[in-house]
Amino acid sequence: MKKQTRIISALLFSLAFVGMFSAKAQDDAEVLNLDLQTALSIAQDNNPTIKIAEMEIQRVDYSKKEVIGSLLPNVSATGQYTNNVMKSVMFMPASMSAAFGGKSYMEIGYKNSFTGTISAGLPLINFALWESLKSKQTEMDLILEQVRSSKIDMRKQVTDAYFGVLLAESSLKVLEQSINNAKETLKTVKTSYEQGLASEYDYLRAQVQVNNLNPSYISAKNGVDLAKLQLKMLLSLPLEKQIKVKEELSDYEENLKLLEQYEKDQAIEYNSTLRQLDLNIKNLQHTLKMTKYQHLPSLSAFGQYAYQTQAEDFKFQDYKWVSSAAVGLSLSIPIFNGNTVIHQTKQVELAIKELQLQRNYATEGQKLQITSALDNMRAANEQLLVNKEAIAQAEKGYEIAKVRYNTGTGTILELNDSELALTQSRLNYQQALYNYLSAQTQLEQVLGRNN
Repeated sequence: MKKQTRIISALLFSLAFVGMFSAKAQDDAEVLNLDLQTALSIAQDNNPTIKIAEMEIQRVDYSKKEVIGSLLPNVSATGQYTNNVMKSVMFMPASMSAAFGGKSYMEIGYKNSFTGTISAGLPLINFALWESLKSKQTEMDLILEQVRSSKIDMRKQVTDAYFGVLLAESSLKVLEQSINNAKETLKTVKTSYEQGLASEYDYLRAQVQVNNLNPSYISAKNGVDLAKLQLKMLLSLPLEKQIKVKEELSDYEENLKLLEQYEKDQAIEYNSTLRQLDLNIKNLQHTLKMTKYQHLPSLSAFGQYAYQTQAEDFKFQDYKWVSSAAVGLSLSIPIFNGNTVIHQTKQVELAIKELQLQRNYATEGQKLQITSALDNMRAANEQLLVNKEAIAQAEKGYEIAKVRYNTGTGTILELNDSELALTQSRLNYQQALYNYLSAQTQLEQVLGRNN
């Protein structure tokens, strides 16, 4: 009986262990571990703007194929039945009317007419059509550039949101460490107070210090949640989805070494705004050529084959079918159209000048953004050097204050002030690092870099 009891207990324990393990595995599976590259990959797969842009690429590709189809032969077939309720007539001169019983006209054809026709046409010389094909390729290039621009903008937004999560979590860790230091101080002061070695004032000041840090700590926790919500929205993830970042803001300190490289390389030929303006200007230049080509003649070839018959009845087996065919060239020469082409040309030329002015203005604006981003990176880099030294000094000051207070030569105010200075210097360092990274992403967006 005891043996059976032990076996049952072992089985129950095993089932409970397996259940706990399964529950833990399920919880781990529900948490999405993220680094920056994973976040960018998810955003690119789920971003609706990029999906719409990719559909637009397909649309323009079909439009281009439509123009190519216009250069190929156009073949059509028609079938026609005509019931000549009143037949056509042919008038005859008076000298021939006597031979037809004195009638001055005669009916032509039969009551029923059947005709089948196959027609073909091929443009041989059509400058506007050829230019339209070039225009479609430029339009395709413009859509591709817009897709690239969407990816660049998406990369900046996701990167900023990701760094925002890292900043919020780093700030929370700093405040957690600050609260732990304050609680450790409170524990020490409480022990000294109970032993009569510390005053009630010191004990109250230590309690106040802990309580004063709690609102900041709660605010920092909420900041982490809000930052993660913003990141999940950009990644098109369900808001209830749990995410966990695998990196820390300090992991990106290596990016500080890139400042010198950015200062040397400020080329803006990959700037998406300027490239789109260039493609729009090129597209208008195609439109201008197509408009001017309306003055030029066009030449096309045509061919036609007809198979027809006529009869008074519907005895199809007795019909006699006759074939006819023709080929030729068609030349169209515009002579006068009310100066509409001239006025259209003037409109397009003005539109090109407007875009060129916008391009010049946009170039100066992009250069200003580059200068601003580099200035912010330099300022953040200098601030980081100062903050790093301030952290070392604050840590040393905090240790000195602890020793002084524990030996009775210092006050609780000195200890609290040193701990507050340490916390502030650490928060300043995290903020300066975030400012540098944010300025870097802004610079990369202006430079048109998406990798």
